[in-house]
Amino acid sequence: MKKTVLHTTLASILALTATMIMAAGPQEKVERSNQYIDSSRDGYLSGWKAMLTNSQPNKLLFSGIWFEPSKKKAPFSQGVLEPFTDEIKSRLVDNSTDGLLVIKDNTVVKQYLRYGFNIDDIHLIHSTGKAFTSFAIQPIYDQIGKDGLDTPLSSYLPKLKGLPVGQATLQHALDMQAGLEWSENYDDPNTHSMLSGPIGGWDPIASPKSWYTMADLKQTGEHGKTWVYNSFSVIASSFAAEAISGKPYSELVQASYDKLGFEDKSWYVANKLGELSSEGGQALSIRDFAKLGRYMLEEKKSQYVNDIWNADGSVALYMPKDKYSFAVGYKNYWYKISDNEILALGSSGQILYINREKNLIIAKLSSFVQGQGLPEYDKAFTLISDIAKDY
Repeated sequence: MKKTVLHTTLASILALTATMIMAAGPQEKVERSNQYIDSSRDGYLSGWKAMLTNSQPNKLLFSGIWFEPSKKKAPFSQGVLEPFTDEIKSRLVDNSTDGLLVIKDNTVVKQYLRYGFNIDDIHLIHSTGKAFTSFAIQPIYDQIGKDGLDTPLSSYLPKLKGLPVGQATLQHALDMQAGLEWSENYDDPNTHSMLSGPIGGWDPIASPKSWYTMADLKQTGEHGKTWVYNSFSVIASSFAAEAISGKPYSELVQASYDKLGFEDKSWYVANKLGELSSEGGQALSIRDFAKLGRYMLEEKKSQYVNDIWNADGSVALYMPKDKYSFAVGYKNYWYKISDNEILALGSSGQILYINREKNLIIAKLSSFVQGQGLPEYDKAFTLISDIAKDY
């Protein structure tokens, strides 16, 4: 075969390389370390593990189910995107932000998406999902009224009869006023939250167990006069909604996503018994995540929505002030910041901020270095406040 210029060039490079290697003498053997940063499953709600888990929950968590987009998709309007300043971009990166949308008057005006994360990718929303749970219950909430909300959970769920949680009302459960023992410490493998992981579908488990196995919680205070952040209250609320409606809770969830006009498929942590992890197992795209904010701004007739905007400080009186000093009220898993501001909040930096006076939504998805690190939340709140000041 006739030699080409390419053959001649390659031969010259190989000859030169061989000469350089011989001149350099024996080469030191390089071995790859078999030690990863941390190869265990522990601590996946923080740091680099959070980034992986948040963006790929369907691959990294134990079990779950997919939900379809709405047949009547309702996208936000898309204007000319205004760039963030270099200073704000730097703060977004420093605050481990995966994505942030600013939506003014139903129009996306600014966005930040970290490298590798796209507008239609799913992302775990953690405890901001509690607000989506109360929203899925919203039609029932409006239907049963105050009498139904003030009915003990055991009336809807006979399995809770004789248990402290069964004596709490549905409204107590929605407002975290069921005075029950619960710990959200993710650094201790023996806390309620960590023990609930395998039961809910987050972690592997040998044989499926129902969420009801966690119902026997100790009472620590009077229902209605104690505020305890309690994930089982959210599970009980979703079970009650299922019992009242006579429909699988997954059907209520799909209906709620349809009502919001979701554009993308979403994923939901669920155990092998089909129980959805309604305390924070939803994984949504950021543009669908923001759509609940639009509903809270535009819907005027729902008692559920009005109760949240009109929430007084009676519930907040019992909230731990060292951690929740920003809230002047709490209702249906929403924090009230002022008469015109509410937000939903989740571990690892998930925030849905809504300003009624400015007709403004700021949706932030993150992967904090510490899943519940207060300094990182302080930075996030200040960042969102500074962005909101421009509108």
